[in-house]
Amino acid sequence: MDICILRKVPYRLPGTKRLVWAVVLAEHEGLSLLFVQKPDDKRSHVLTIATENVAERLFEEANANRFSLDHSAMAEIGKILQAISEGLSESEFHRFFRWEDDD
Repeated sequence: MDICILRKVPYRLPGTKRLVWAVVLAEHEGLSLLFVQKPDDKRSHVLTIATENVAERLFEEANANRFSLDHSAMAEIGKILQAISEGLSESEFHRFFRWEDDD
C-alpha cells in the first residue's frame, strides 16, 4: 500500500460554535473535501465541502455544491479512505477518530 498521510483539521459544525475533528480527503482551489465523523449519536458521518478560515484557524462549511476532481484526485481520495478503513489498527483508528468527549 502506498504511504498516505491523514490530516486532521478542526471543523465548525454548521449553525453552531462547536468544533469537531475532520479528515481532509482532497483540496482544490481553496476548497477541501472533508470526512467528519459523527459528532454524536443523533447524527451520521458526513462528507462535506469546506473552506479554511485562516483567521480563526479552522474549517467551515463552504457555500459550494461542486468540487472538481480529476482522476488522480479520485485515486488519492480512494487511498485515504482505504487507509482509514484498513490501514490503521483498531487501536490507532479509535485513537485517531475518537469522539472529543472520550479520554
